[in-house]
Amino acid sequence: MPDPIDTDIEIQSPAKALAKVRPENGVLLVEDDPDMQWRLARLLTLSGARVVGTSSGEAALAVIEQWPADLVLIDQSLPGMSGLEIARKIRALHPGMPVVLMSSEENADLRLAAKIAGAVELLIKPFRIESISEIFARLKQAVAAGVASNEPPREELAAAE
Repeated sequence: MPDPIDTDIEIQSPAKALAKVRPENGVLLVEDDPDMQWRLARLLTLSGARVVGTSSGEAALAVIEQWPADLVLIDQSLPGMSGLEIARKIRALHPGMPVVLMSSEENADLRLAAKIAGAVELLIKPFRIESISEIFARLKQAVAAGVASNEPPREELAAAE
């Protein structure tokens, strides 16, 4: 089984890659694999982000009620509630909170379903940690331009009907 995160990088590389993540940025990490959750949380924390990790959709929704994260990273394959279900609920409760769905599978249907559910991005495992930095940079640009939202574009909604 391939390593879900490419770890063939220098020790300083994650910090450099996530240099744009500031201490005020909070990341909610929803991942049921404890090793993956620990590794991602460690890399994000080393870069200066505050990270709260959970292993279920129910726990993630409870955390969000108490702590409005700047970014939510959700594994698609979770026990109980799927990543898509969590993304839908987050969009309904907190329309401006960006959600990134993580999956080991990629297909056009999942990509479209993720957008409709409110995910701003679909990360395919294995991925490089720099991908998260790029997402933060794009989200910051969107916020600065006043267009950040986790609402699906109208043309994608029309195509899904």
